[in-house]
Amino acid sequence: MRGVPLKVIQELMGHATLEMTMRYAHLSPETKERAVQQIDAPASQHRAALA
Repeated sequence: MRGVPLKVIQELMGHATLEMTMRYAHLSPETKERAVQQIDAPASQHRAALA
């Protein structure tokens, strides 16, 4: 929820699978909504948000 990719967390925690990491992730509804908004945004807006 702080912007760290789950794959990175998986590796740092030593989880063998992403499924194990997801058990502990407990993503909030707000985090999911922000992810959907980023996916739906035009590419130009996404690049501007990363800058």
